[in-house]
Amino acid sequence: MAELQLRLEDLADEDVRAIVIRHEHPEFEEAVRAGVREIDGPNGPMNPRLHLVMHGIVATQLWNNSPPEVWEVARRLLDSGYQRHEILHMLGRPIAEQVWEAWHDERAYDRDAHVAALQALPKTWERTRGAMRLGREHDLAQQRDASATSKRARRQAKASRRRNRRG
Repeated sequence: MAELQLRLEDLADEDVRAIVIRHEHPEFEEAVRAGVREIDGPNGPMNPRLHLVMHGIVATQLWNNSPPEVWEVARRLLDSGYQRHEILHMLGRPIAEQVWEAWHDERAYDRDAHVAALQALPKTWERTRGAMRLGREHDLAQQRDASATSKRARRQAKASRRRNRRG
């Protein structure tokens, strides 16, 4: 991946921020260009265009310091040892919830709910991440069990064929 040569002031331009976000997500950019509406993400299906847009919203909130709690929480999470990209995802979840409610329930932006969700980080993120991890482990265990059952059935069928040839 080519390195972008930017100055901090370049990021004042929303279009430049969008380029940086796409640069950090080449697989999503490729999917968008190919017209793919859904890809398999680490936690299930996801919309690559929506993912890039949510990163853009968080970047704009941070750049504009609006609401200021986004930047405060970002600094707190960084000081706690979280990585920059994961922090962007954490900050994106509360605004994604606001967007979802506006889309599905036709509710207006609720700043108090947004700020409360930000303040609850990282606890809510870790709880969700733990549940997703358990879900993935459960799915993998089921796949292993199904594979073992399938292998056992194949072995039994093979043994049966051998017995039938002898008998």
